[in-house]
Amino acid sequence: MSLPIISQRDLKTYQIVKTSTEYVYKSTYAPTGSSVFIKLLALAERNDRDRQTILSDVEYVSKRRSERLIEIVGIFRTPNTIGIVTEWMPNESLHSLLQQCALYPTLPLSIIIRILTDVTAGLSFLHNQRPPIMLQRLKPCNVLLDAQYRAKLSDFWLSDLQKVNFSKDQQENTSVIYLSPQRLQKHRPTTADDIYSLGIILHETLSRKQPFQEKHPLKLVTEITRGMRPQPDIDVILKETSLQHSHRTNLSQLTHLCWHQNPNMRPTAAECLSRLQNIQQNFSKEEIQFEIDSLNKGKEQPQERIMEFDIKYLDEGWLTRSRAQSVPEASTEQLSLCPETKKEKRSASLPVSVSKTNVHMPTTCPEQRAARNYGVNWTHRNVADSVPCPHLIWSVNYVETLKRNRETILNRVTEGHLNHLIDTMRSRCVLSREDSENINAERILKARTRKCLETCSEKGEEASRMFLDSLASQNTHPRNPA
Repeated sequence: MSLPIISQRDLKTYQIVKTSTEYVYKSTYAPTGSSVFIKLLALAERNDRDRQTILSDVEYVSKRRSERLIEIVGIFRTPNTIGIVTEWMPNESLHSLLQQCALYPTLPLSIIIRILTDVTAGLSFLHNQRPPIMLQRLKPCNVLLDAQYRAKLSDFWLSDLQKVNFSKDQQENTSVIYLSPQRLQKHRPTTADDIYSLGIILHETLSRKQPFQEKHPLKLVTEITRGMRPQPDIDVILKETSLQHSHRTNLSQLTHLCWHQNPNMRPTAAECLSRLQNIQQNFSKEEIQFEIDSLNKGKEQPQERIMEFDIKYLDEGWLTRSRAQSVPEASTEQLSLCPETKKEKRSASLPVSVSKTNVHMPTTCPEQRAARNYGVNWTHRNVADSVPCPHLIWSVNYVETLKRNRETILNRVTEGHLNHLIDTMRSRCVLSREDSENINAERILKARTRKCLETCSEKGEEASRMFLDSLASQNTHPRNPA
């Protein structure tokens, strides 16, 4: 194998860093001194043949080098774990850029067009391989951004892992909204499926709104296969831009062709790239650099919470055991959401972003005093940490925590707090206008709060986290029943 096998000696410590969508592993690769990202694959129950298949697939794609693909640094291996070590991308993902409205109030069109061009260039490179490499999971979370907001595709090494007999949950780890009608109907994957996903990303990036938010997943599958596409129409969105009429027409046609119901009508990645490059030529390098500098200068620094661990614990306990095996019995007791609250007799549960990406997150971690015995260094970089936190019954994730404390929250939330929370979530694109209207349609405060709780639970981890964080920031202290 030509890829370096990275050992614990090469990665002295690792950090768990919270991004906009999940907790990720960050470390420093000792030979180069550069920051790296560790993507762990859960293989404790896989046989040697399955593991070798994965290594062969990663080895194959790692030899296909492109500036628009995330660089694979090496393979991190332990007896129970295989991790893919890649370069670290400091500006997170396209999803972060689009969804963090408070952090990025406005997005320059020049940067947006360049990101879309980069994505298409990476896709064209993969499709031009013999045989073609199909991404099969193209979505904003897998479009990573470097310090200059240049985009690189990630997770392309996982495209052939379907051959390994993973569980159903692990196979269906791609969001429905980015899947083509053919994929939803279980047809054999083709490069045209990636082009469909590109069309959805074009619309989402230009509108800065995730499509089909109000649709139920089960109904969504049926409606997409029947021809439903994101709204508003791309022409309406493009009218608000400064693009010339000819380029607006070109971009509109490209979007509609990419998500065409007939896969044979969809353009190739190379054709998409040619069109986007033609539009990008309208923006000079100097203009793009000016916008990048303005974006970095104007945005607020993200509130970052980092937990640093000794690298040997990456395999010994937290990351290779299920919650049932690793959570102490005392974890069912009431826990404080404030990380600075002192615990004297038991471990604290780490907020976990539950996903289906084969990446294992720690389900428990020691409290600060005991952590020193485990080689753990806690670093908090969140101004909200100093705000008094409500004492709730903490669960495995934010959604479940919200559900478990439903009655307590209903009895304590005030009119002003709820109005402020809804306004904040609307400004950050977490709630849609229809969501807020449905909440405000309720006449009684408790009914409005109940509707907001239900909506946040349906939206998932980010919305639920914002609700719980607002309890601390508004100094609302639900009291546990005696």
